[in-house]
Amino acid sequence: MIGMEKKARERLEREFLSMPLHHIDTSIILEKPSTPNGRACAAYLNLINQKYRGKFSIPMLGEYMLHAIRIVDYSKRVDLFEIIHSMIQNKRIEVCGIQDSDRIATWIKEKDDRLTTTDRLILASAIGDSAQTFVTLDEKLIHNEVLEDAFRISISHPRDLI
Repeated sequence: MIGMEKKARERLEREFLSMPLHHIDTSIILEKPSTPNGRACAAYLNLINQKYRGKFSIPMLGEYMLHAIRIVDYSKRVDLFEIIHSMIQNKRIEVCGIQDSDRIATWIKEKDDRLTTTDRLILASAIGDSAQTFVTLDEKLIHNEVLEDAFRISISHPRDLI
């Protein structure tokens, strides 16, 4: 019986790892659910751990934490921390840091110098982790053909993925 359970767990893990890998931008988590973009973000996030594997990069979490610590209301601030914790636990969203992100960010800047340093580092983490898709609300990034072609990554709005 234990051998069957182990095989079932291994099969589920293989299925999970075979799902397309998406890196999730800060904007996807912070968008208000009452907006059209927020509804698309919520629908997309519901597909994480069902249709897609999700990852947060260290630069993305840093940007998120900077936003959270600026909130004066303690309970609202704690709620933002709980959102991330819950997603990591319940959606199996992984956290990753990529050692080459600074080098990749430099290459990104050479291709498109309109992006902020933080946006470049977050995207560089996705590229360095071989993500199939980077999910964002940033209009400078969505379907940016120069970056998508140069780095073989799809950069999508969440509504494109639901």
